[in-house]
Parts: sequence; structure tokens; C-alpha cells
Amino acid sequence: MIKVNYKIQFVLFVVCLFFIGLGIFETLNEGLKTGAELFWQFSHFVPFIMGAVIFGANLYSDRIKKFRS
Repeated sequence: MIKVNYKIQFVLFVVCLFFIGLGIFETLNEGLKTGAELFWQFSHFVPFIMGAVIFGANLYSDRIKKFRS
């Protein structure tokens, strides 16, 4: 498994949160669409949500491991 520096993980986490915020802001400005357009509206920032969850979980689990050691 590749170990990634905490600073790099944190920067990637912040970038994901930034793009999630942009997606939510754009969605609020346009309003919710219906049908297939709603799917495409949300699909643009789904990878950033998944990335934020993964990076957040990595940071949290590594922090817990260090705390217990």
C-alpha cells in the first residue's frame, strides 16, 4: 500500500470539498431539474464526494492508529 503524506491528503480533501461546494452552489443557482437532467446535475460532483469521504476516512483512521500506538 502506498503511504501518502498527511499534508497531501489534506490538500486533496480540501480540493474535494471545494468542488463539492461549487457543485452545490451551482445547483442552488439553477434549481433542481427533473428526470435525466437531475442525474447529470448531481453526477458532476459525485466523484468529489467520494474522494472527500475516502480522504477523510484515511486521515481519521491514520490519526486513530497513531493515537492508539
